[in-house]
Amino acid sequence: MVEAYIFVHIRPGWAKKIVRELAELEEVATVHGCWGRPDIIAFVKVADMKKLRELVLQRFHRVEGIESTDTHIVVEL
Repeated sequence: MVEAYIFVHIRPGWAKKIVRELAELEEVATVHGCWGRPDIIAFVKVADMKKLRELVLQRFHRVEGIESTDTHIVVEL
């Protein structure tokens, strides 16, 4: 299992739509709008790195209004 925080940077005025759309994705455990940068933080859980890559590049990046993402993979310390 791979867990990651995805920081989402969006165009102004798109926050509510994008939060709703991301919340519908099965892999997204939580999603929150934020003030400042990033605009949205999503916590995701996927089976492996391949699934994480597919989620970010093929699903998040295709959501209208998303400009960019920063992915932070959770590691055990």
